[in-house]
Amino acid sequence: MSYQIQLASVAAPEADLDVFPFMNKLWQDCGGQPPSALLKRFRDALTALFPDTPWSDSHFVGDAGRLSVDSRKHEVLPHLLYLAGEMGLTVVDNQSGEVHRPATYQVVLEGPAPGVTLGDAAQRLAAVQSKPITEMLALLSGGRRTVVKKGVLRAQAQYYVDALKERAGCHATLALEPGRVVRSEPPPPSPPPVRAAAVKQTVAASGLSLEPAGARAAMPPRSRREPEAESHAVADTGADPRLFMLADGLRLTVYATVLYLVAAYFIRNLAGWPRPALALLVTALAMAGVYRIAKGAGSNIVMRIIAMALIIIPLANILILFLMIRRGKVALRDNEVGAGWFGASYDDIVRLRGGSTGILPSTAIGLFAALGVASLVGLGKQAAEKYVDAMLGKHSQPCAIVGIWESSKIGPNGRVVMRDDGNYFVLPLKGQEDKVKEEQGEWSVRNRNFVWQVPLADKPWMKAEHIETFKLSLDGQSLTMFEPSGKGLFTEWRRAGAMKSDRCGFN
Repeated sequence: MSYQIQLASVAAPEADLDVFPFMNKLWQDCGGQPPSALLKRFRDALTALFPDTPWSDSHFVGDAGRLSVDSRKHEVLPHLLYLAGEMGLTVVDNQSGEVHRPATYQVVLEGPAPGVTLGDAAQRLAAVQSKPITEMLALLSGGRRTVVKKGVLRAQAQYYVDALKERAGCHATLALEPGRVVRSEPPPPSPPPVRAAAVKQTVAASGLSLEPAGARAAMPPRSRREPEAESHAVADTGADPRLFMLADGLRLTVYATVLYLVAAYFIRNLAGWPRPALALLVTALAMAGVYRIAKGAGSNIVMRIIAMALIIIPLANILILFLMIRRGKVALRDNEVGAGWFGASYDDIVRLRGGSTGILPSTAIGLFAALGVASLVGLGKQAAEKYVDAMLGKHSQPCAIVGIWESSKIGPNGRVVMRDDGNYFVLPLKGQEDKVKEEQGEWSVRNRNFVWQVPLADKPWMKAEHIETFKLSLDGQSLTMFEPSGKGLFTEWRRAGAMKSDRCGFN
């Protein structure tokens, strides 16, 4: 009779009754994913101890695994439980319903490390924790023992102990959490049973054998050297591919959100192909970040697709980005990983990566995307300048400006009529004559500057010239006039109506 075992490389619920529904959902979510790196290491280690593989139905996908032990159960199970505990795997016994969880530890801060003064340790710890030095002095003095981390695996706990010693000059120890059991390493397994070799028989040589004619001599079975079980050192570096994807995806989503807001600010002033290319770039970046967070947090494929689809919808995409960033931070904290503005720290991400330093995938993608956004904004602005130049043309009274306009200077009670013959009129609306003063003069555009010529009140045969720089929108519906004083003053114009023109048509 087979003995069925299930394994999970992610944290299982604390209540045993919730573990079996959790495992069922884990199997559904994993689908056809390749097994996690942790489950691969476990499988390789167990196979090295038992090269004859006395189990069947060995199936590992994503963060879930299953074994049906067919023989040598009393030898396989102790080694299986020991390896799972060392690697931080949860084991579910389908026969007894028992759940074997890995041992977890607390990190206890004892005080300054040997050879380090109290003041130096407090100062370094305050810099690491970003807290007042007085608080750190109180924490380290008086022989106090303070739990600074709990519920972490041995490798992770040892990482924190080493980090406190190297970076903060503090002495810390490990303490097994209550209710947890550390399994001792079982004795090496016995060699696998030898299969009976096929008995080879040879025909007796005629005239040389004392056996009756036709009899065959039974040859002794050939001896063969049994394969030796390879020693497999289990060294848990704290690597967790799922949490690494979550932490790195969180950083990527933060970068995507910043670049999305930057692109939204500039995109209205861009023209040509860089405009849709910029929208596509930031949308793809946001989708990648959201997908990695959702997958790292354990969401199923349907929820990942829905989250990615919502990124396409304006306004909803910003909400989804902020919600996914919040969810990623909560998931990291639930797994005892700190999360700041950009999620987990670089040191924590390196640990989850398995100790491999160097540039993170999110950083590389973020830098590439930032360069792409900057390049597309520059190209889009150049295209917009050319487009506006084409709208204005070379005529001193461009058709793009001919028409009826509202001005923020005169308010909603008047209009500015710009004619194609170079004359302009400021006219009040009907019934608003007392609020807007009538005015007329001449206008023209020279070298992208607006030139006003207004007759003097006491000398109408003379004209005062007033020059302003301006900016025309890409849709031709708004105009910004900048005062020549250089103090940042400007007047906003919006097109209020069209007028018939022999040169410009109905404009």
